[in-house]
Amino acid sequence: MSPIIEVKDLSFRYTHDGPLILDSVSFKIEKGTITSIAGLSGCGKTTVAFCLCGAIPKSMPGILEGSIMIEGKDIKSLSLPKLAQKIGMVFQDVDNQLFLPTVEAEVAFAPENLCLPYEEIEKRVEEVIHMLNIETLRYKNPSHLSGGQKHLVALASILSLDPEIIILDEVLSELDRKNKELITNVIKSLNKAGKTIIIIDHDINNLMMANNILLMKNGKLVDIIEAGENHELLYHRLSDFFLQQEY
Repeated sequence: MSPIIEVKDLSFRYTHDGPLILDSVSFKIEKGTITSIAGLSGCGKTTVAFCLCGAIPKSMPGILEGSIMIEGKDIKSLSLPKLAQKIGMVFQDVDNQLFLPTVEAEVAFAPENLCLPYEEIEKRVEEVIHMLNIETLRYKNPSHLSGGQKHLVALASILSLDPEIIILDEVLSELDRKNKELITNVIKSLNKAGKTIIIIDHDINNLMMANNILLMKNGKLVDIIEAGENHELLYHRLSDFFLQQEY
């Protein structure tokens, strides 16, 4: 079976004479898996996510080398609207993702842009709002919500497009225990339904729901931990990885 994502020798820098933000990163992600990309702040994990969803270099200029294939197609040949139907991302800085006056409008915005029939848009909005338990937020202005609530709304806006691949950039970090459990269950449910999930994080407990964990340091992919290790061993291995980088 061909991987749903294949990254080969991915390198990125903002200017020709600037430092490498990503340095020859290569990996594959199989369809229907949960993959975590982990590392300390500044290691390049969010930059990888921006490359995967096409934000780099289509919206964020820079010098990109290497290739990213999604379902066998080079993303360079796909427009941002086409990419958005294949891969959706909830940003860490979620304020850059929300701009409409109500939560309902945010959730409906993407399918409206696809010119879907009204009945289909309404159905998707209802399903996503119910799935994430944000009925009480429906008519509120996203700018007035808490950080955790904003992440829920941003996730809802992505899910309304029904993409095959979903990238979550530290979306669990600002959630209280109840909403963290809700999103964790949603992630597992989406994955069970066949979605491919990519989790960007540095919290070990959040990383451990993944089938595979990509460990990054200084813009390089330094290790891949595959599923199969017991949780205690995995926890200690990840702890050692983070501790070694602090010295």
